[in-house]
Amino acid sequence: MKKILIPMIEVGGGHRMIALAVKEAIDQLFPGQYQVDVIDFAKEAGAIRDDKAMKDIWDFALAHPKLTTNVNLLLDTFKYLTRSNLVTKVLFQNFIRKGAQYILEYKPDIVFSTHFFCTSVALFARDKYSFQYKVISYMADPITGHNMWVNPDADIVIAATEEAKKYLISQGQPRYRIKVMSFPLNPKFFSKVTKTREEILGSLGLDPSKKTVLASAGGQGIGDTGKYVRFIYEKGYPLNIIAVCARNEALFKELSSMVNKDAQTRIAVLGFVDNMHELLEASDFAITKAGPSTVFEHLVKKVPPILTHSAGLQEKGNMDFCLNNKVGWFINNQEELQDLMDRILNTSILEEYRENIERNGFIRSLPQAPYDLARFVIDELATKRKTRRCRKNAGLRRLVLGTRINIRLMMQKHKKTRYKIKKPDMKGGLN
Repeated sequence: MKKILIPMIEVGGGHRMIALAVKEAIDQLFPGQYQVDVIDFAKEAGAIRDDKAMKDIWDFALAHPKLTTNVNLLLDTFKYLTRSNLVTKVLFQNFIRKGAQYILEYKPDIVFSTHFFCTSVALFARDKYSFQYKVISYMADPITGHNMWVNPDADIVIAATEEAKKYLISQGQPRYRIKVMSFPLNPKFFSKVTKTREEILGSLGLDPSKKTVLASAGGQGIGDTGKYVRFIYEKGYPLNIIAVCARNEALFKELSSMVNKDAQTRIAVLGFVDNMHELLEASDFAITKAGPSTVFEHLVKKVPPILTHSAGLQEKGNMDFCLNNKVGWFINNQEELQDLMDRILNTSILEEYRENIERNGFIRSLPQAPYDLARFVIDELATKRKTRRCRKNAGLRRLVLGTRINIRLMMQKHKKTRYKIKKPDMKGGLN
């Protein structure tokens, strides 16, 4: 049985969600035909120090979005110096060694990576052990990204949109190594939920007769969402709040401590959940960050998101998508939230935005995306990887041509002096 390795780094939920969506689609379309393994690569390989460093960096980025945006701009500016292959070699040697050993023992037939560092390690291992598997990299930022997604050594880099493709080309990714395929979400977000809205809200102690806002901040639960939940609760809007704190235990304790059963606003405070598809089914709108999986999970469930922040420049593209297509909003402060809440509660704006979601072509392409990717991976598995002899030959031609040009320039430079005849001066001497 052929092996399909899907490595990712579990920073937030986006990279993991894409990996699981493709695995589930392969298992559904080709049951029992392939071994498909999704791994948190650095952790699974035993590179614990590097795994912790990468996840700590991501948590810091979430907590400091403005700084992260400036770092993204620097990454894009330096281009060749900030691609993942070089960054991995400089910062994560332990991951390279142990990741390569993991691949040597696993012996994949193809690698479908959802994180740029995993792509680099898979490529290093392939070169080190002379494997012939293909490395496909899926760019987890669907609209814009950062320079570490650029990797000319990968067999294919898949972008979710034409905008992302143009970005990759602008940063130096060869055009012929880019393929555009829509953004994969877990198939459960497209399946019919067996529970009713009343059952879901009732199990949380909420009132089904009220509008419901789902508040979350991605897999880590880091960001400004908590302060907006407190604002809505203290204002006493006639709403239900489902507050998902994910792995943020401090936020969970803080929000839990303010719960008052007699309050006008009803609230259910949850930790990490695996039924977001059900919670979205029972929600009317949401407050969240602009992470790619988070945004598009909300949109396919027709739940317009109020975006509070983005983790760097790469997530700003998701925010722009929502604003440009009028399927979501962005707020900077509590005053803007208060104005928007008044519109949501007293106008038909929710219905208008849901209609925009239903008409949007990209959103309509999302249900089929994981299955298209699954078929693509299997098709690539069935064909041999093209060797790169042409590239080496091209390099040899450049070397020979460059040598010939240098020789010619040297000859031209000395041509006049080699045969120069010295003329006599006025005194009969020679110059």
